Amino acid sequence: MKELLNKEINKICKKNRLMGANVVLFNDEQIIYSYNYGYANKGRNIKSTNDSLYMIGSNTKVMTAICILKLMEEGLLSLEDDVRKFIPEFEVKSTFEYDKITIGNLLMHRSGLVGDFFHLITDKNGDFHDVIKEIKNSYLTAKPGTMFAYSNVGFTVLGIVVERVTGLTYQECVEKIIAKPLGIEILFLQSEEDRRPYSDTVSLCYNKKGKEAEDPLVTLLPAGSNTYMSITDFVKFGQIFLKRDGSILSKETLELMEKLECAESPDRKLMNAGYGLLQNIHDFGEKVGKIWGHGGDTMYHHSVFYYIPKQNLGVAIFTNSEQAPLATGPMADKAVISYLKDKGVVIEKNSSEYDYVSVDGEAHLGKYVTGIGVCEIKKNRHGELVAKVKGMSVKMKACKDGFWLLCPNNLLLQFPPIKKELKKIRVKFADYAGEEVVILEQRDEYNKLQGIYGCRYEETDIPDSFRCACGRYKLVNENIKELKGRGMLQIKKGMLVVSMKCLAARGSAYLKTAGNHLAFVQGFGRGTRNDVTLREENGDTYLTWCGLVFKKV
Repeated sequence: MKELLNKEINKICKKNRLMGANVVLFNDEQIIYSYNYGYANKGRNIKSTNDSLYMIGSNTKVMTAICILKLMEEGLLSLEDDVRKFIPEFEVKSTFEYDKITIGNLLMHRSGLVGDFFHLITDKNGDFHDVIKEIKNSYLTAKPGTMFAYSNVGFTVLGIVVERVTGLTYQECVEKIIAKPLGIEILFLQSEEDRRPYSDTVSLCYNKKGKEAEDPLVTLLPAGSNTYMSITDFVKFGQIFLKRDGSILSKETLELMEKLECAESPDRKLMNAGYGLLQNIHDFGEKVGKIWGHGGDTMYHHSVFYYIPKQNLGVAIFTNSEQAPLATGPMADKAVISYLKDKGVVIEKNSSEYDYVSVDGEAHLGKYVTGIGVCEIKKNRHGELVAKVKGMSVKMKACKDGFWLLCPNNLLLQFPPIKKELKKIRVKFADYAGEEVVILEQRDEYNKLQGIYGCRYEETDIPDSFRCACGRYKLVNENIKELKGRGMLQIKKGMLVVSMKCLAARGSAYLKTAGNHLAFVQGFGRGTRNDVTLREENGDTYLTWCGLVFKKV
């Protein structure tokens, strides 16, 4: 298996032009497969090894969750505690009534807090404690406990809770609770000066052209900025979920991390979060077993971690190239599937053949806000449902299990590679927490993933203040002016749309106005419901979105 898998991993790395990558499979005792590709530091000819220090990004959130749950075990907090019990100055605006935001809400990414403050994430002179001040100027995106919306802001608040309860810094707490008991290094290297003592092992950052770059994500440590580990040490961390020997957390607490305590029935199959671990990120079938884990993405370092208790198997992948997200998932799945097959585990292939039914579909007509824009569902002259987004249209064919298969409806989509990919995608309409949402299912040969893709678009009045504010904008935050972001506010086919580009944060959002100077991003999940505000000052117009301030030009 090893020789063939090495070739396949190598092929994926080369195809995606990665600079460096480390791939390991492990059980509860040892690393059982390892492959190193390329360089940690190309300029100094330092090869990537299992001892190279890579940024692990949001895999840090699992460590933040463990710190919180350790404090729970010690009786110092409860998952039902109001965050204000530990941070009395915590405040957030809301357009609706709510009781409290609990520690459990934060762990499950269901707090209703915004996902990101982009101006804070990239502020070299900032500090993650500043997030409390920024939250005071933001609005809740949903009632706490209802909408899964991945939030870096929420986990940063958890890091502050850890500090308030223990009297230690976040870094000291991670060292005390996790690093020392496991005998590993977890390093928080926020500057070039911090990294200098590790110059022979630290991985540099590489952009899509293979050039050295500087990662601008520097502030939100508990959410995953500037955490460095070797994959050797990360495996020792990952093994706690397989061993369950009480070395860090009790077996019962680790099982709690894997629970999904949600009221909505679709959650059982959708990708979302339990108490610190992502749920349903992979589904290789019942014979393989349930999978938990996390991922980590900075601008240039990307990592994958998941484990399968039924198979006593974990996988970890570290990379240091901007374009690596296209490679990390396929490498992880390739390694796991190859190993399981070699061990005689039967992995059933996903069928692309479905039982079809005749469904009117009238109730689904209309516009939906999705991750790639507004999708409009209409009927064609044959009475068939057709979905149109980004100028492309696909027919929708009803399946017996309630999903709709997307079928090519124009020449471009009939192109074999595109047609092949479309056959892996189905959608389903569902009521979820009082919302009409679209569930997207993506399948490959052995794996499938389901998540909420969008929700029905809500028509909105557009006040004159927003109409007059339409035009082009430039980023003017004093602390990050060098990033040279830009934006645009416009009305498209009667819909108010704001667009923004700043580093990796880019895209368009459809707005619902809530007054002359306040609007909210439409949609469901991460990046939605954020507030967008307008203000006039000295004859100039300013637009604020996720902490980024743009001036009309």
